[in-house]
Amino acid sequence: MRLFRAAIKEKWQTITILCLLAGGIWFRISFYGDLRLSIGMNDTASYISSARAPLLSWQLFAGQRLFTTNLLYKLVNNAQECKLIDISLPTKGAVREIQPCFDKIALLQNLISIFAWCYLAWTTSRWLKNPFTKIISVILILAFAFTPQIAEWDSILSSESLSVSLFVISFALLQEIAFRVSYKNEPLISAINIILISSWMVTFTLWIFVRDDHLYAIPITLILLSILLFAKKYRQSKIPIVIIILFFGIFVLGYISAKNSLRATHYPLEHAFTAYIFPFPVRVQFFKELGMPDLHVPPNQQTPIFPPAFQKWFDAQATKTYGLFLIAHPRFVITTMLDQLYYFKFDSIQPYYTIPIDLITRNTLNGMGEFFHPESNSVYLLNILMLIVLGLASFKHRDSWITSWAWLACWIFLCASITLVVNFFGDTVGVGHHIFPPEEMFRLSMWIFLIIHMDYLLGK
Repeated sequence: MRLFRAAIKEKWQTITILCLLAGGIWFRISFYGDLRLSIGMNDTASYISSARAPLLSWQLFAGQRLFTTNLLYKLVNNAQECKLIDISLPTKGAVREIQPCFDKIALLQNLISIFAWCYLAWTTSRWLKNPFTKIISVILILAFAFTPQIAEWDSILSSESLSVSLFVISFALLQEIAFRVSYKNEPLISAINIILISSWMVTFTLWIFVRDDHLYAIPITLILLSILLFAKKYRQSKIPIVIIILFFGIFVLGYISAKNSLRATHYPLEHAFTAYIFPFPVRVQFFKELGMPDLHVPPNQQTPIFPPAFQKWFDAQATKTYGLFLIAHPRFVITTMLDQLYYFKFDSIQPYYTIPIDLITRNTLNGMGEFFHPESNSVYLLNILMLIVLGLASFKHRDSWITSWAWLACWIFLCASITLVVNFFGDTVGVGHHIFPPEEMFRLSMWIFLIIHMDYLLGK
């Protein structure tokens, strides 16, 4: 009995955290209905048709949708037995149903999401120092994840659920790798670290191939990994170089597949050009100087009809030229985002269906979620300020613990920033749900940065 009490006293933090995780899983499973419930949206049909490409074909990468969602939607490849019967529009609402074949997708999305958030809560608490902040971090992360602003999206037959869940797993794995190698000084080539690095690379690659905008997180990651090479212990290992080379190859693969598929230019960029370029002669002139053919767009025409010569240029050059335009015109980027700031504080309440639970319970869950998903643009300012403080503390104290957190904070902040900007300017239709994943990453990072600051101050 004495040994049992001693073990409990020694491991009480771990036991408490495991109990919180178990309670969180029970809450998530109990309050949102059957995990197999699903509902389609306007884009769901394109995921189904794109997934019908042969498994080991180039079309699985260069189709209308990307590799990861194509793999998932192969579960509904049978056109006769797997028919989408429940679809909703944001303005009309609907109730989720257990649909043949699609129940497997919904179940998998829910299970991946539950695992992702529990794993993030575990790894974050694991690398904090103060017992109080360890427990608070688990409560905050689970409350953030298991309120409707995140949890209800896991029933939607689209890309948003995977976009959030796979990024969360990638971030959790990166935490584990960073602290094992930097803080605990474990060798990169240890068996456990090789497994963790391989798992992170696979998960991050799957996340990359959920949406085209995720591709731009690779240059951010490569830059941050390259910075590590200035440290002798990383420079002596070949693993960082191998990772950099592999991800550079994945970036090239993603870029070529996106260009070959024309999924970015057919409709998304047409919408962006119609809204931001064609109505402004000065901007049109910029594109003409870079080779764009003449095109007359009638006033008030929502989607111009491109002649063959223009369409050929647009398919081949529009994405690259539009990117150069955005880089060359930072004032346009900033003023346009400031003019439409309301997009960046949208609530994340599910617009596609009405969840079949008691109205009082639903309102209570939504109210809880509003605490953790503030509908304010101050989230972005707070992220910047806390990131600066972490960076300054890292340079001042040269402490591996705070340096690891600062590096991880830079990674999540920059990945969320680049995907937010690309999503915002990449299409003008459906911007609200396009920017939902990076918007929620900013809200998440605000809480994680806050916990890190608390832990740091309590440890001084």
